[in-house]
Amino acid sequence: MTAPRLCLAAILVVAALLRGCDLGERGFITPYYLAGVRTMLASWHNFFFNAFDPAGFVSLDKPPVAFWIQTFSAELLGFSPLSVLLPQLVEGLLAIVLLYALVRRRFGEVAGLCAALALVLTPIAVAVDRSNNTESCLLLVLLLAAWAAIRALDTGRLRLLLLCAALIGIGFNTKMLAAFGIVPVLALLYLFRAPPRWGVRFAHLGAAGAVLAAVSLSWVLVYEVTPAASRPFVDSSPDNSMLELVVGHNGFERFVHPNAARRAAAMAARSATDPAGILPLGRDFAPAGPLRLAAPRLAAQMAWLFPLVLIGGIAAWQHGGAGGARRDLLLWAGWALSYGIVFSAAGGLFHAYYLVLLAPALAALAGIGAAALYSSYRQGGRAALVLPGALVVATVWQAYILDGYSSTHLAVGEGWIVPAFLIAAAVLAAALALLRTRPPAWLAVAAMALLLALPAAWSIGTALAGGNTGFPAARPPFLNDAALTQRQRWATVAGALAGDSRLIAFLQDRNAGEEFLLAAVNARLAAPVIIATGRPVMALGGFSGRDPILGVEDFARLVAARRVRFALIGDGAPGLRLAFGEGHQKALVEWIRANGRPVDPTLWRSADGGPSGWMRRGAEAIGAQLYDLRPEGGG
Repeated sequence: MTAPRLCLAAILVVAALLRGCDLGERGFITPYYLAGVRTMLASWHNFFFNAFDPAGFVSLDKPPVAFWIQTFSAELLGFSPLSVLLPQLVEGLLAIVLLYALVRRRFGEVAGLCAALALVLTPIAVAVDRSNNTESCLLLVLLLAAWAAIRALDTGRLRLLLLCAALIGIGFNTKMLAAFGIVPVLALLYLFRAPPRWGVRFAHLGAAGAVLAAVSLSWVLVYEVTPAASRPFVDSSPDNSMLELVVGHNGFERFVHPNAARRAAAMAARSATDPAGILPLGRDFAPAGPLRLAAPRLAAQMAWLFPLVLIGGIAAWQHGGAGGARRDLLLWAGWALSYGIVFSAAGGLFHAYYLVLLAPALAALAGIGAAALYSSYRQGGRAALVLPGALVVATVWQAYILDGYSSTHLAVGEGWIVPAFLIAAAVLAAALALLRTRPPAWLAVAAMALLLALPAAWSIGTALAGGNTGFPAARPPFLNDAALTQRQRWATVAGALAGDSRLIAFLQDRNAGEEFLLAAVNARLAAPVIIATGRPVMALGGFSGRDPILGVEDFARLVAARRVRFALIGDGAPGLRLAFGEGHQKALVEWIRANGRPVDPTLWRSADGGPSGWMRRGAEAIGAQLYDLRPEGGG
């Protein structure tokens, strides 16, 4: 095996360790999606329609491709968090290999290996590849689309452009409009850089647009034309429309949340009386705007090497000539710029893990830039000073990110770690500048190691994060108690991983053939019971509790028909109740309270907090109330 292949193998081993270490116990699990996979194992109908619960009462709020892959894994290996997380690990490793191949093809082995290593040590990529969210699948599909686009740009062959469009369409069926960030970039590149004549280019792009639309909308339109009674209600859609979900919840609401002002005012009012019950705006929050992604908490997710991307990218452009190298640079830069603009402007629904869509482009540009700077350095002369200069700028940038954490999040190094880091960078930069006439290779290796030290630390901290429920996000090692408490509180937003064993036993013992084991005010309360039992549980308001799935009369008829007996309302601390609680289903909750009998909590709630390990409960169940809707049936 040649040296480059050995290096790639070593990089993949590091990637596998970071992404696979204790994955079943420390992965980031969103219980809502895990319940959906358990449901899809039950029937082909649930599988195709991406149902959240085994009765097909409501769907998941994302398209199905990533969940189909997770379901196949769970069918093959048995249902568990590990079997559902493994596909994302594999997809992450394949994305690293594919990025290496794409960069190496035009810019050489050093650039390809550096790009692969940069992606391996991108903290948010580690977090996402350790989660059951859909971004790992989407990234792999987009990288495959980039490969097809590069080949189409090289050859002008229509079939490669159509393949690219089809792959992006598959990406749409993985996370809807999130897949379209690269479409303008690829279209403009083909229009202005492809070999065919102008007229042929326009015709090719028209055909590709038709393929993109057909593949993207294929599943959505099937869902849309299926009678509402024959498929689940569309979660997070007030009109029970998959097209509305595309445009609304997964489109417009990512930029402007429809209830943002009212929700902020209500949270501010509640915080005056109960500040401990209100979660902060976000675990890694930064306000929307041009400098949003420069905020330390977001930059730490994926932008540690940003100065290297800029300075090295310019150097690579100068040495790239007029051929395919510059075209590829435009592709990666356009990818990063397009998603950067989108996420900077997203003032509505936003999570830090969305930023992983920037990771491949930034890693590619960092690897290309590192190779270009090292090439200039080895040539000597004034150009050799660019590398030590870039090292200084990059370390100052990383020190800025680190300083945003050191005083409020880290339990070690509060006073010395930033100065020590800058001193080490200054010494290395000086050595690189002084020895540029006879540059030893180990100095460049040491410089790269220094630049990768902090992203590696954040990646290791993410891999070793305790607990396995919550939305994925990168975190540093050695968090202090206050930061740990904040992150644990944010984990409860995703909900519990599995239900209280006493609640499960209580419901199963008293089930007399009712179709639904339980009705819960939202999917966060329903998911743990579905995960534990695989039985139908009704999520009255979908994930957020806001969906108008059933009216009071509809629910009353279900109760009268003995299709459901027990209802679980209430949703934990005041902040969670405000976001997900029964206020969104006020009429139903009032009917439940008026027509049901409260069940004594000592009969169904565990005193010690319930099971341990991957079955452990979340804090949101503390304030829940169980009602028996057939009081004459006894308890």
